[in-house]
Amino acid sequence: MKNVYRFLLIILITSFSIYSVFYMICLPIYSDSSQEKILISESVPTENLKLPKMASIEGNFSSYNLSVILDEASSIIQGNLSVDFYNNDPVSFIKLPFHLYLSGMEFESRRGNIEIVNVTKADNPDIGLAFEVDSEEQIMWVTLDTTLESFQRVSFIISFTATLPDGGIDRANSHGDDINQSRIYKVSGFYPMPCVYDKYDGWNTDPYLKIGDPFYFDMAYYHLFVEVPNEMVIAATGNLTERINNSNYTIYHFDTIYPVREVTFSASKYFMVDSKRVNGVNISTYYLPKSESIWKNNALNYGINAITLYNETFGLYPYPTFNIVEEYTNYGGMEYPNQVYITESIDYWDYPQWFLEKIIAHETSHQWWYNLVGNDEVDWGFLDEMLACWSTDYYAEIYHSDWKYFQYELYINEVRTYFEELVLPNRINQSIYECNTSYTDYWYVAYKKAPLILEKFRNSIGDVNFFSGLKLYFERYQYKIALLSDLQHCFEDTIGTSLDWFFLPWFDNPYLPSYVFTSVIYELYENILYITVEDLNEANNNYPYSQQIPLQVYDANGQILFNEIVWINSTTTFSIPMTTNPTEVSLIYNENVLVQLSSVDIESLKAGVENPVIAFIIIIIIIACSVPVGLLIIFKILRKRKKILMEN
Repeated sequence: MKNVYRFLLIILITSFSIYSVFYMICLPIYSDSSQEKILISESVPTENLKLPKMASIEGNFSSYNLSVILDEASSIIQGNLSVDFYNNDPVSFIKLPFHLYLSGMEFESRRGNIEIVNVTKADNPDIGLAFEVDSEEQIMWVTLDTTLESFQRVSFIISFTATLPDGGIDRANSHGDDINQSRIYKVSGFYPMPCVYDKYDGWNTDPYLKIGDPFYFDMAYYHLFVEVPNEMVIAATGNLTERINNSNYTIYHFDTIYPVREVTFSASKYFMVDSKRVNGVNISTYYLPKSESIWKNNALNYGINAITLYNETFGLYPYPTFNIVEEYTNYGGMEYPNQVYITESIDYWDYPQWFLEKIIAHETSHQWWYNLVGNDEVDWGFLDEMLACWSTDYYAEIYHSDWKYFQYELYINEVRTYFEELVLPNRINQSIYECNTSYTDYWYVAYKKAPLILEKFRNSIGDVNFFSGLKLYFERYQYKIALLSDLQHCFEDTIGTSLDWFFLPWFDNPYLPSYVFTSVIYELYENILYITVEDLNEANNNYPYSQQIPLQVYDANGQILFNEIVWINSTTTFSIPMTTNPTEVSLIYNENVLVQLSSVDIESLKAGVENPVIAFIIIIIIIACSVPVGLLIIFKILRKRKKILMEN
């Protein structure tokens, strides 16, 4: 038996010697030096720049004189639109298109409509101009009697009759009654509205859309003349410059002073009015008696807070008036130049005060993002809505110390779990038509995902650069039309570096990243932990994502050995020196991390640590122990057989 034990000892010593040689020779194979090893990437460089100055009004604009008479009994408007159209495009025209939106709006029993009576020359009303009306497309074309060259003007007058739809669900209507002192005439999209020509679509003649906001207009000067019964209270786009009283009717003259994209007005015998002049702006609220307990003073204060904050944050609101007006509608509110509407239905909602403040903050921000800085609401409708939603949440951050205060459902929970039966594509940078084709929820991408992406961008580049970039964007594109790329370029000029790494994936990819740990190996010989993170959606997207995510490493007792924020750049490998054996790693999905998840309850991505050295040692020990044991068994069997043979 002594010889047997000596034999086992020799085998064990030989096994460990073989293991040591093997480990030193083969270690480079396991460490995979071909992968890029990243520990902590530096953040995007930042620098302080001087804040931009207010933009001056440059260039020429069209001018419109709009005169209307409201008949309250029939909800019919007789109108004349005097057009002084300026061609600011490098092409000539022989026809000009105008939107006729009213017929596309929702109604109960009386359909909205704009009937064109005639079109005449401005300098000689006896001479008519040919025009065509396409009722299905809600467009009229005016044929000019001469070619309109670039940077030239043409003038004519369009006479029309507009019928307001009934019911309280869309952007124009007459609704309510006199018995309950609740009738309001809300008048928008009620006149032939000039189309926009651009290099992408030519003339933009899109009809009224039920999804998103269909309004896309160039800036123009407006004079609005409204004739209504004497007892009517009028709220309208522009500064009231003149009021002429007749026996039964009053004519109001509103001047926008600066260019706007369109005009609107609202009329009611029952409006209650609160007003206050703040920093040169007369801020007014118009509401019904039934809503007094909710609106009185509160709405005015919310408007003052919003105008004050956005003035300081983005740039000055240049107009002398701003109105907040109660309306009938099924959605929360609607923005127009100098005037926004807030639904009366919040009187019956849970938390009406909370909703009133949120909607006022949102619609007020559209004075900057839609009116002063315009965009194509059909092809890039998410752009102004993203900025307006983000501005609303910034209002909450300033006045309620919580950026998420107005998020009835947290953006991040909805964005991370955008699932139905299958994972649906949800690219932000889509037109309304593309959203319909790709089955993307426009409301979700414009009002939830886009502002969350913008806040993520703010956290990535820092407040100084972010707010400087927004101010620059406002300065450059005030009174103009902007694109998403223009917003990106303003931030790039502020920071001094390309931002493709952020804007391309986060706005153009159809899917969010879905991370997995594909390799987590601790090399005991090197005392280095190698971690590889892969995005499962990388092949489905056009651009690789880059974002900062907290990474934690734990030992067997759950103690944190490593806790840093790292950059995940698509498929990424990290090498982390360790002095203690790690057993688990985790990516922490905090509020600045955007990933595709199946549940809002998932807070991290975890994986155990493999240790090839320990595993190899265990294998060698098993082999080393198995061989002598096996030999011992064989030896005993042979001895037993030998003994049996000898006995025989």
